[in-house]
Amino acid sequence: MATANSNAFNVRVVTPTPLALAAAAMPPGSWAPFICNYSTGTLGALIDVASTDGNQHRCTEYSDKAVWDAGRRQIYFTGGGHASQEKTIVYNDDTNTWTDLGSPPWYTVNPGGATHGYQHNAFAGSTHYYLQFATTKLHTRNVDNGNGTWGLLNTSSISLGSDGAIGALEWFPTFGTGSLIIVDSAGLFRWNGTSWSSLGNPTMGAYHNTGVYSPIKDLLYFGGGNGSGQLYTMSKTGAITARASCPVEFGITASVTTVDPVSGKLLVASDDKVLRVYDPTVNSWSIDSTAPPAVFWSGAIYSNLEVFGIIAVPIYDYGVTMFITAAPTIYLRKGR
Repeated sequence: MATANSNAFNVRVVTPTPLALAAAAMPPGSWAPFICNYSTGTLGALIDVASTDGNQHRCTEYSDKAVWDAGRRQIYFTGGGHASQEKTIVYNDDTNTWTDLGSPPWYTVNPGGATHGYQHNAFAGSTHYYLQFATTKLHTRNVDNGNGTWGLLNTSSISLGSDGAIGALEWFPTFGTGSLIIVDSAGLFRWNGTSWSSLGNPTMGAYHNTGVYSPIKDLLYFGGGNGSGQLYTMSKTGAITARASCPVEFGITASVTTVDPVSGKLLVASDDKVLRVYDPTVNSWSIDSTAPPAVFWSGAIYSNLEVFGIIAVPIYDYGVTMFITAAPTIYLRKGR
């Protein structure tokens, strides 16, 4: 078992924060609840943001991905639910605290409207990227400057179909000198720092597609979407390979799709309450031997949508994935 002074299981404990120590104490494949602090009002952003339809909502609705900043040891997420405020929330490892930064500057009250985060958050260097739901607007902010100074990246040369962005945005650090990748049913698009290019249009579900990068495998896993279990990988040269399909549909509302921070394998927690693992080395799926705890799932709140409102973020420094559930309760899963 890892300790605060060892590097076993890819745990790097430089500062003995509560998160680092909790991760170091966990055996491979295990799950554990994790207690965090919340700044004033932040718990409300996770439980019940201001809504215009009289119902309870969460800023994590229609999303399953947040992003980890290893340099600052922080987590970033922007998103919103139905008829509720779009929010930016931040976790600080040093203080073990979540903070609600409020709504981004483009947000306007839209009764009955949607501000879903999907997999539209990405991060590189000091920049938090956010692809705004149902548009082609790709917002950027310097994370050291708060939530009020977002800019825009030019996306005028790409088309994401009549529905706009309803898929994934991911940073691929080894593709060129680093590339932003948009995964959408209309195709894959790459930003190389100066211009956009198309990477093809492999068959996927009509929307709710996913795309997550594994630094250990140096691959982008992508695909899924409504009615689809089709999985692909993309290499750092842009080569796309069709892989063994997931046994069940995966994508936003149907799964939480993330990466094991130790093995680099793909993890898919599905609405059937099963955690599946995809190994690209042997191109096969398996069921993880340690299931998530029963209270991990969201069914008590979102009927028939067991993964709705759960977001995941792999924390490679500590070898764990943090999951924020709809309860909200935060769980850690140790990679293996």
